[in-house]
Amino acid sequence: MEKEVSVNGPMPIYGTIAIPEGGGKYPAILIIPGSGPIDRDGNDRKGKYMTNLYKDLADYFKGLGFVAFRFDKRGTGKSEGEMLVTGLSDLVGDAYRSFEFLRSHPNVDQENIIVCGHSEGTIIATALAERTNPAGIMLLSGGVDNLMEALKKQRQLAYQELFTLPGFKGWINRKLKIDEKNEKKYDKLMRKIIKSETDIVRVQFFFKQPAKWFREHSSYNTREALKNVSCPVFALHGDKDPLVDNEVLHDLPRLVEGESEFHIIQNMEHGLRYQTKPKSILQHKKLFKEALKQPLNAEALTKVSAWLLSNYKTEDSRSNE
Repeated sequence: MEKEVSVNGPMPIYGTIAIPEGGGKYPAILIIPGSGPIDRDGNDRKGKYMTNLYKDLADYFKGLGFVAFRFDKRGTGKSEGEMLVTGLSDLVGDAYRSFEFLRSHPNVDQENIIVCGHSEGTIIATALAERTNPAGIMLLSGGVDNLMEALKKQRQLAYQELFTLPGFKGWINRKLKIDEKNEKKYDKLMRKIIKSETDIVRVQFFFKQPAKWFREHSSYNTREALKNVSCPVFALHGDKDPLVDNEVLHDLPRLVEGESEFHIIQNMEHGLRYQTKPKSILQHKKLFKEALKQPLNAEALTKVSAWLLSNYKTEDSRSNE
C-alpha cells in the first residue's frame, strides 16, 4: 500500500509512505534525498534526470517487509519553500520531523526505524542519527567526508582528468595551471560566503549562491558526528562513482561506537545503477544519463537486504523474503 501524506510543521512536508500488505507493525526506513531540486521519487524538477531512485528503493524496502517513507524536499513536488534559502539545519529539521512522523505511525515499530541517506542525504542522516539515535543508518553513495571535503576531491579529480587530456588540450591546461587559478577563485568565493550573514549571496551581480547551505555544511564535521553514533552503520559506494572517495569508508570502524559494515560495489555509479565504463568526473552527467537505462545494481541490493534482514528482521519481514 502506498499513500500520500503531509507532515505538519512550519513548512509542511509532502511525501509517500509505503506499507507492506497485512496488518501489524513493521520496521521502517526513512529515505533522505541527495542534493539539488529532487522530489520524493528522486527526479529533478525539469524532468532531465528521471531516476526514480527513491521510489525504486521504497518499493524494494517494502518487498523486504519494511515501511518506507520518502518525501519532497523544499521547493520540489508538493512541498513549499525555496531551495536557495534552505540550509543544512533546515534539511536536518525536515528529516527529524519525518522521523517523528514514522515513530508515531500505527504500522511502524518505533524502536526499529532506520535512516537511509543518499549522497548529501548521508550527511543529513549522520546529523539526524546524533539527534535521534535511530535503530540504524544507511549511507548510500556518500558518508564520512563532509560536503566541502567531497567537493574538493571532485575538483581535484577534474583537474587530473583535464591535465591528462591528449594533445594540446592537456598541455595548455597544465601550462596555464588551471588548478591553482581555479582554487584561488573558489577560495575567494567561499571567503565571501562564510563571512556573509544572508541566505543567498550574488556572484558577479547575477548568479545566486546558497550561502546559508554552504556556511552550515562548511562548519559541520561529519567525522566528529560519527563518533556520537552508537547504532549499526551500513555504507555502500560504487567503484564507478566519481563523486565520492571510496577510501574514506575504511575510517568507519574507528569512528562509530557501534557495529559498522561497508561495501564498494563493482560496476556501480552514484545512482546505484550498473555502469561498466570507466568513471569520469568530466563525463559524469553523460554517464549518469546513460546509466538511467540500467537497473539498480543487483549486488548492491543483495548487500542492502542482507544487512537489513540480519539486523532488523521480524516475523513480518521473514514472510516477505
